[in-house]
Amino acid sequence: MKLKEKVAIVTGGTSGIGEASAILFAAEGAKVVVAGRNQENGRAVVQHIKDQGGEAVFVQADMLNTDDIDKLLNTTIEAYGKIDILFNNAGISVAKPLEEMTYEEFDDVMDTNLKAPFQMCKQAMPYLMKTKGTILNTSSIAGLSTNSNSYAYSASKSALISLTKVLARDYAAKGVRVNAICPGITETPILNTVNGEQMSYLEAIIPMQRVGQPIEIAKPALFLVSDDASYITGSTLVVDGGITLV
Repeated sequence: MKLKEKVAIVTGGTSGIGEASAILFAAEGAKVVVAGRNQENGRAVVQHIKDQGGEAVFVQADMLNTDDIDKLLNTTIEAYGKIDILFNNAGISVAKPLEEMTYEEFDDVMDTNLKAPFQMCKQAMPYLMKTKGTILNTSSIAGLSTNSNSYAYSASKSALISLTKVLARDYAAKGVRVNAICPGITETPILNTVNGEQMSYLEAIIPMQRVGQPIEIAKPALFLVSDDASYITGSTLVVDGGITLV
C-alpha cells in the first residue's frame, strides 16, 4: 500500500476527481478526510470507502468560509492526530464574456480556486512540517494556456501553479513537497452543462479522441502524494489526453 497509515485531506472530495482520489487514497491505506459542500454525496463517498474496508470521515465545508476551513483542519487533527497529505482539489468555473462577468463572480472563482488553497496551505503547514508531508494542488490546462471567456478560471489556475512553485521552494528544506496537477477535459459535474454537440467537438480536438475519467487523474495524483514521488517538488503534471499538444 502506497499510503499506509497516512492521513489525507481531500477538498472537493464529494464528486469527480476528488471522489475518485479519496476512494483510491483510502484503498492505498490512507485515512481520508473527505471535504465538500454536498453532505449527501460526502457521506456516500465515506460509506463507499468504509464498505471497501477503508477509513474515512466527511466534513461539510465550503472553501469560501474561513470558519469551515478551521473546522476541517481541527476535525482532522481531532480524528487522526496529524496531516500527511493535503489535496487542494475544490474548484469552480465561470466562463462569460468580459461584459457579462460580474465582479462577484470573478471574486468567487479567485477565492475558491486560489485564496482557499492558500489558506489551507498556510494553516496546514505546521502539521505538514511535523510529518514531512506533501501538498497537491489541482490546477488545470487552463492555467497553462488561454480559453475564451475564461477570465477568472484561467487566471486563478495559472496563479495556483505559481503559488505551488513558491511553496515548493520555500518548504523543500523543511521536508514538505508541493506539486500541482493539471487535468484536461475530464468527465466531472462541471461538464454537465455541455450538450452533445459540444461534447463531440471536445472529443474530436483531443488527440486521444475522448475526455478523461476521474480515476485517470486520481492515479497520477496518488503518485505525486506518495513516496514514489519523493524527489519531486514544484512540478506541474499535465494529464490531458494530449490536448495541450494541439
